[in-house]
Amino acid sequence: MIKTKAQEAKPTVYWHCDCGKTNIKGRQKIKVIAMRHGESEHNTLGVVNGDPKKIFHLTPKGKKQAKHLAKKLSSKKMVAIITSEMLRTQETAAPLAKLKAIGIQTDKRLNDIGAGRLEGIPILEFRKLTNNIKKSVKGSETNADLGKRLKSFLQDLVDCYSGQTVAIVSSEIVLHALWQVSLGQPCDEDLGEHLHNGVAYEFIINSPICCPSCGDRCAI
Repeated sequence: MIKTKAQEAKPTVYWHCDCGKTNIKGRQKIKVIAMRHGESEHNTLGVVNGDPKKIFHLTPKGKKQAKHLAKKLSSKKMVAIITSEMLRTQETAAPLAKLKAIGIQTDKRLNDIGAGRLEGIPILEFRKLTNNIKKSVKGSETNADLGKRLKSFLQDLVDCYSGQTVAIVSSEIVLHALWQVSLGQPCDEDLGEHLHNGVAYEFIINSPICCPSCGDRCAI
C-alpha cells in the first residue's frame, strides 16, 4: 500500500509527564465505552455478589435494557467487547456482540467487588460493614484491592488497543473505579456517581497508566 502524507508524518507527542523525562509518541490512547450491566436477579434481591460461580441472570427488564443499549450503540465503532466473568455482564453484552459480530472476551479483573464471607448479604449492610468498601471484613476486597487489579487490566488494555475503541461491561462499583484509575486517582466509591442499569458512558485514556520515568500515577 502506498503511504499517504499523513502516514509518513512523524508521530506527534500526545502526552508528557510533569517530571519532564517522559514524552509518549504514537497513536492516541483508547476510548472506553463503559456499560453497566442490565438489571439482574441479584439487583432485585438487593444482595452483594462478587463470586462469579453464584449465578444471577438478567431479569426480563434487564434483557430489554441490554437490547436497547445495543441499538443505542449500533453506530459506534469498536474493536472489542470485554466483560467480567459475571453472567449478567455477558448477557448484557450479547445483543451488542451479535449486532457488531464481535466475540465477547471475559476478564476476571472486571469482576464485581469480592465479598469474601459476606457474599450474599444485603448490599446496604455490606457497604455499612466495610465503610463503603474502605476496609476488609471477613476477606472482602477493598477499594485499594480493586484499584490494583483494574490498573493491571487498563495497562493491558492500553497495550493491546491503543488508538481504538473498546466496550467494557461490568458493575457500577467497578466502572467507578475503572474511570478513577484511568485518571491516576485512588479508587473511592464515595466519589462515584450513581449509574443506572443498562446505561453507557465514554471516557478516553489519553496518558499512560504509570509514568515509566518517575512513577507518577503508579501508587494506586
